[in-house]
Amino acid sequence: GAGAGAGAGAGAGGGQGEIETNNTELETPVEDSEKQEVRSCGCLTRASIPYILFVSDLLVALASGMTIKFFPLFFKSKEHGVGLSPAQVQGIYVSVPILIAIFSTFAQFLSRRFGRVQIMIAARAVGVSFLLLMIVLKEQRHSWMVMIPIYLIRTAANNSTYPLEESIQMDWVSKETRARWKSLSSLMQFGWCGSAVFGGILTDASSGDYTITFLITAMMQLAGGLCYFPLLPLVPCESEMEGRGEKSGGQGGRKAGASEDVQDPLLQALVEAGEVEEVA
Repeated sequence: GAGAGAGAGAGAGGGQGEIETNNTELETPVEDSEKQEVRSCGCLTRASIPYILFVSDLLVALASGMTIKFFPLFFKSKEHGVGLSPAQVQGIYVSVPILIAIFSTFAQFLSRRFGRVQIMIAARAVGVSFLLLMIVLKEQRHSWMVMIPIYLIRTAANNSTYPLEESIQMDWVSKETRARWKSLSSLMQFGWCGSAVFGGILTDASSGDYTITFLITAMMQLAGGLCYFPLLPLVPCESEMEGRGEKSGGQGGRKAGASEDVQDPLLQALVEAGEVEEVA
């Protein structure tokens, strides 16, 4: 009886120890190994993802700062632009946020099938191409029916990638360093304002012609888009992750069951903390 009790106790203890071991294994972070196992360009690992995104965002911010401030002047200028009235110019900027929301939603829908990085590259290619189209169609710059649709598509495509970039950063950046990476946005804003000064100097040197400024902006945005290519082998498609039951790779990766659609960092943090229920 004592032997049976001891054996049962040992068996129960062994079972409990096995359960505790399994729980420990489940709770052990596997993200560091996942960060290192996939490589891009021979030396880049998943730990490089936030740095790649930062370089890309910085290039795009510097490029955009050169032109965004001057698009209203371009639309208003009768000599070097479209020649619209102030009310018409503001009408353009009323429609921009609506189109960005539509393009962003469509981009997120496509990313579930083709991959986030793939859609980011495609969107950046569309944005750069349409900005170059504004330069090629310089002789048609006085036609609002030509310039305004090109501008709207260019702007919506360029800005549709930010939710996807944010979701990638949330996946592969640890919770402890997310605030640090978000704080770097102030550096981008400083560069954005500084490049606006440079864009103004270029425009003045060209006697109000925006062609050179648009061209430099397109080249810098193209460089920012090329930075996405090393991410292709590092960031798996969401369909592949769901098929393998794979969790996000960063130390601060989402908990199992966290919504893939949550793009707002604060809302995502609340979802992970269990303070907000997900809405299907």
